[in-house]
Amino acid sequence: MARLLILCTFALCSLTTAFSLNQRISLNTPLSRGQTHSNALQHAQPTLLKTSEVIAPEVVASEPKKSLISEEVKLAAYLAVWYLGNIYYNIYNKKACNALGKNAHGHSNAHWALSAAQLLVGVLFVIPCWITGIRKSPSLTIANWQELAPVGIFASLAHAFSVLALGAGAVSFGQIVKAGEPVFAAATNAILLKDIDHPMVYAALLPIIGGVGLASLKELSFSWTALIAASLANQAAALKNVVSKGVMGNPWAKSLGAQNTYAVINILALLATIPFVLFFDARDAVAVIDQVKQMGTGADVIKYSLFSGLSFYLYNEASFLALEKLSPVTHSVANTLKRVVIIVASCIVFKTPMTLLGGIGSGVAVLGTLLYSLAKKAYAKPGSKGGH
Repeated sequence: MARLLILCTFALCSLTTAFSLNQRISLNTPLSRGQTHSNALQHAQPTLLKTSEVIAPEVVASEPKKSLISEEVKLAAYLAVWYLGNIYYNIYNKKACNALGKNAHGHSNAHWALSAAQLLVGVLFVIPCWITGIRKSPSLTIANWQELAPVGIFASLAHAFSVLALGAGAVSFGQIVKAGEPVFAAATNAILLKDIDHPMVYAALLPIIGGVGLASLKELSFSWTALIAASLANQAAALKNVVSKGVMGNPWAKSLGAQNTYAVINILALLATIPFVLFFDARDAVAVIDQVKQMGTGADVIKYSLFSGLSFYLYNEASFLALEKLSPVTHSVANTLKRVVIIVASCIVFKTPMTLLGGIGSGVAVLGTLLYSLAKKAYAKPGSKGGH
C-alpha cells in the first residue's frame, strides 16, 4: 500500500506538468511596439478556456492572478480525480470480479450485471443532483435522446467488454491491450467515414501493434479471453467515437456541458446494458448467488461493486472536464501517463509478475499511443481539431 501511495503521489505531481503546457498568455509581460492586449489575446492559445467562451481583455487584465489560480486549481482537481479514480476503479473492479468468482469456462461471473451495477451507481449519483438543483438538469427532447442512443449503446459495450477483460486476466495485461485503441479508431474511421490520415499517422500505429503483440506473446498473465474482450472494448469505443461525431456537433448537444454530457451517456449506457444482463446473466443468477455464498464473498461483491461504480463515474466525468480545459495533445499525454500508472499500480496491488520482454512490449505500446496522438495533431487536416 505504501508503494501505491508513492505512485499516486507521482501521478499527482505530473498534474503540474500537464497544466504548464496549457498556461495562457500573461498580460503582465511586456508588449511589443504597437501591440495591444487585444492583439495579444487574439494570437494566444487560451486552452484553459472553453472554446465557446469569450473573455473581455479588460476583465482578464484587471484580475489575471485570481483567474489563473482558479483555473489551475480546477484543472489540478479534475486530473487528480481522473488519475486516482481510474486507479481505484481498476483495483475495485478486479476485486469485485474476484468476489463474484468464475464459471466452468474460467470466465468471470455476471460481468454484464457488474457493469450494469457500476453504471447504476453513476445514475444514482447524478439524478439526485439534478432533482435538488445542485446541478442544472439537461433539457433534452425525446428526439435528442434518440439521437444519443447509439452513443450510449456503444458506450455500454465498451464498458462491459472492459469489465470482462479486466476480470478474465490481469489488470496490467488488459490495460496493455486497451492501449491499442488508436489502431481500431484509425481503421474504423477509414472504413466507415472514409477519413484517411497522413501516412506518418499510420506509421505511428506500428509501435502500438508491435508492443501489444510482444506483450501478448511474452506476458505471463496472458489470457485469450482478456485479449479478445479488450479488443472488442477497443472496437466498441471506436464505433462510439464515430457515432458521436454526428451527434455531439449539434448546438443542443454542445449546450449540455461536460458533466451533463457524460451523465446522459451513462444513463443511456445503463439502459442499453440491461437487455444483455437479462439475456446472459439472469439464467445463471441462482447458481452465481449460491457460489458467492459458498465463497463467503457476498459483502465484498456489494462493497466493491459500489466502490468501483462510484470511482468509474467520477473519473470519467473528471476526464470530460479535463478534456474541456486541455488541448487534445496535452490530454493525450496525461492519458498516456495515466495508463502507465495503472499498469504499475495493478502490478503492485495484485502482485502480478511481468517478464522483461512483456514490460518492454507494454512500454512500447503505451509510447505508441502518445506518438499517434502527436502525429494526429501534427498532420491534422484543415478544419480538424486533431488529436481526438
